[in-house]
Order: sequence, then C-alpha cells, then structure tokens
Amino acid sequence: MRELFLRISTGLVFLIVVISSIVYNPYTLASLFYVVGVLGMLEYYSLAKIGGTHPQSTLGVITGTVLYIAIELVKLNVVPIQYVGLSIPFFIAIFIYELYRQRPDPFNNIAHTIIGIIYVMAPLALLNVFSFEEIIHEYQPEIVLGFFVMLWLNDTGAYAFGRLFGRHKLFPRISPNKTWEGLIGGMLAAIGGGWIISIYYQQFTVQNWLILAILITISASFGDLVESMLKRSLKVKDSSNLLPGHGGILDRFDGVLLASPIVFTYLMIFVH
Repeated sequence: MRELFLRISTGLVFLIVVISSIVYNPYTLASLFYVVGVLGMLEYYSLAKIGGTHPQSTLGVITGTVLYIAIELVKLNVVPIQYVGLSIPFFIAIFIYELYRQRPDPFNNIAHTIIGIIYVMAPLALLNVFSFEEIIHEYQPEIVLGFFVMLWLNDTGAYAFGRLFGRHKLFPRISPNKTWEGLIGGMLAAIGGGWIISIYYQQFTVQNWLILAILITISASFGDLVESMLKRSLKVKDSSNLLPGHGGILDRFDGVLLASPIVFTYLMIFVH
C-alpha cells in the first residue's frame, strides 16, 4: 500500500512539474529538460560503469551541456545554427582526454561517453526545438504538451489493454509483460488523444496529429524495450532510485528519448 501511494504521489508531482514547465514559458521548459538531461546522462554513465566500462562522466556532461545550450540559443533566435558547431571541439576532446586516463578498454570508454550525449541529452534538446514555430520563432507549448499527452495516453492504454486482454507477447526475451494487445491499446488511446488535441490546436492538421500519435506509440514502445534491454543486460531493475516508485530518469523518459527525434524529423520534413 505504501509503495502504491509513493508511486501515485510521485507520478502526480511529476505530471504537475512537467506540465507547468511546458505551459509557463520556453525558459522553464528548457531548464527542466536540461536538469532531466544531466541526471539522465549520469544515470547512463553509472549503468555503463556497472557494465565494466569507464565513461568520462564529467566531460560527457560538459559536452552535452554545450550542445544543449547551443541548440537552445538557436531555437530562441539568439545565434545562427552554425553555433551548434561549438560542441564539436568538446566531442574531439573526449577522444584526446582518453589518451591521458590510462583506463582499460578505451574504445568502450569513448563510445559510452558519446552515447550518453546522443541517447539522452540530444533528444531532449530536439524536444525543445519543436516547441517553436520555425518561421516566426513563436513559442508553441501546445506541441510539446500534445506530445506528452499522447505519450502518457499510450502508456496508460498499453497498461490497461495489456492487463485486460494481453495474450500475445510482444518481445518476451526483453520484456515478458508487454503484449501486442497492449501495443494496440496504447496506439488507440494515443490516436484518440491526437484527434481531441486537433480540435483545440489547429495549426497542425488532423492527419498530422494522428500520424504523430502513431509515430509516438511505435518509437516510445521501442524506447521502453531498448532501456529494458540495457537494464536486463546488467541485471538491474531500475536505472536508479531517484523517483520513489518509478525508478530513475531513464525509466520515466525511456519512451521520450526515442520518440522525440522521430517526431522532430517528421515535423521538420513534412510539417514545417
């Protein structure tokens, strides 16, 4: 009972913080997801250490920070897009610094340092980018809010349909509890949410919102499976115990980390 109360109360606080940060202004949105990005990177590096590698945690976070801030400044129309290139010397420094560490397995050390940036920080930066209308750089919180609403509806629908109708395993080797029925239920819930959102936010067509719902369902499901694969390979239950009843940042944002780049790509190519 206590664990259920912790899970529900932590979930409510999480929802309030995320929604408030999104709707208030672009700076609270950027600040929240920067903190999430740093904590997520540190969790990833901790998992990598359990796996026997020695990522450059400090330099990785610094590089991710430079990349994140550069993307934020481009999004806010403060600097041109070329300034994202400021992160390149920091990526190169990761290779050079490994020369002086005298740690075993430098290939894996470098790889995991960079993966922490690409897997965690970069998707969160892209999530912030598509909160802006491309031409006039006007903040559009409805886009990010809609993204999370469809993501949460997918999670809820998948859980409910999986519990009620789940018979056929989706990926038993990685996640024995996930079923095809849950996947379909989550997609239907996300599509329903996308349709309702399209009524109130009409900058995107109904078709675009429905396509986004499908893309979010598929990519977020793979995101969940990928994180489960990483944890299962290390024989750990959660990425950390930061969020009572929910595990860590990677446990809560696993779907976001794969869904955000997919949604960003779709919006940049087919919508803007």
